[in-house]
Amino acid sequence: MGHGFSARLASLALVVTLTIAGAVVGGSQALAGPVSCGDTITTDTTLDSGLLDCPNNGIVIGADDITLDLNGHTIDGDGQLVDPCPDGEFCDAGVFADGHDGITVMNGSVRDFATGVAVGSARNVRLAGISSTRNAFFGFFLFDVSHSVIRKSSGSRNPAPDGDGLGVFASRDNRIVDNRFSGNALGIHIEDSMNNLIKGNVISGQEEGPGILMQADRNEMRGNTCHRNGICILLQRGKGNVIARNHVGGGGDGIGVENGKDNVVSRNVVVNVDGRGINLGISQPPIGGASNVLRRNIVKRSGGDAFQVNVKDNHSVLNHNIARRAGDDGFDVRSDSARLVNNRAFGNADLGIDAALGVIDGGGNVARFNGDPRQCVNVACN
Repeated sequence: MGHGFSARLASLALVVTLTIAGAVVGGSQALAGPVSCGDTITTDTTLDSGLLDCPNNGIVIGADDITLDLNGHTIDGDGQLVDPCPDGEFCDAGVFADGHDGITVMNGSVRDFATGVAVGSARNVRLAGISSTRNAFFGFFLFDVSHSVIRKSSGSRNPAPDGDGLGVFASRDNRIVDNRFSGNALGIHIEDSMNNLIKGNVISGQEEGPGILMQADRNEMRGNTCHRNGICILLQRGKGNVIARNHVGGGGDGIGVENGKDNVVSRNVVVNVDGRGINLGISQPPIGGASNVLRRNIVKRSGGDAFQVNVKDNHSVLNHNIARRAGDDGFDVRSDSARLVNNRAFGNADLGIDAALGVIDGGGNVARFNGDPRQCVNVACN
C-alpha cells in the first residue's frame, strides 16, 4: 500500500475533521409539517416522502434524543459540492448532527452529497438500516462519537479518489456491526480512535484501497468477510489491536501490520489473494513494528509469500500458523528477532520456511512437499 494514498487520506481527514469540529447548526427553523431540504428538526420525525436534489444539507438534527425515520425514503443531493462552504458551517451532508446525544437515524437511503451521514461530538447514537451511496467523501462520518452503533447499513459506491464507506475519527467505544461496504475508494477508515468493535461486516470491491484501514490503538476487527479489496485489513500504525476470525477471499493482499506494536492477528483465513497472505512490516521504505503475534492463521493459495515478516519488524511471534500452496515461500521471515513455533508449510512453490540467520527456533515447525527440496532454511523442520 503506497504512502501517497495514506497522505491523501490524512489530508482529507484533517479538512473534514476541522470542519465538523467548528460547525454550527444551520438551515431553517424546526418545522412541524413536511420536511424540506436544509430543515433543522428538533422533534421525532418520520418522512412521508423523499427529498430530491438538495443543494446543500439534507436534514440537520438540532436537539438531543431525536429519532429520524426515513421510512424507506431517500434524501438526495444534487451531486455538486458546495464551494465555498461558509466558515463555521458544515455543508453538503445528507443528514448532519453536531453536539447532540441519543439520536437515531434509520430505515432509508442517502446519496449524492459530500458526506451521506455526518455526526460529531455525540454519545449514544444509533444508525440502522441506512444506505449511503455516491457521496464524494464519506458514506458515514463520525468525529468524537462514543458508545454508539452503526448496524445493518451500507456505505457503497462512494467513488474514487476520495470516497470512503465509513470514516471514524477521534471516537471510542463504538460498534460497527453487520454492515456492507463495497465499491468505495476505501471501505472503513479508523483513525485516532480506540475500543471500537468492527464485527460481522462484508467488505468488497475496494479494488485499489483497503477494506479496513486502521491508524489507531486498542480496536477489534472480528468476523468480517473481505472480497476483492486492494488489501482486506491494513493496520498502518497502532498498538494493542486484535484482528481475529476474519475471512479473506481474493483481492491483492490479505492482512498487513505495517508499523504496530503488541497487536494480535489470530485465527484468520486468507484464500486466493494475488499478493501476500499476512505480512508484518514493509520493505520499501523499511518500516516495522514490534512484539506482534500471528497465531493460528491459515493462508491458502496466495500469489506471493503466505506469511512475510520484514527486517524492521522486531520480536514478533508466529505460532501454529498454516501456509499451503503459496506462489512463493510459505513463511518468509527476514527479521532475525522473530520467533517461530509449531508452524506448518505444505506444498508451497519455493521454501516452506525461509528464515533469516538468527531467527529464534521455538521448535515444532513442519515443512513438507514444498518446491525447494531443502524445505526450511535456518530453522529445523520435521
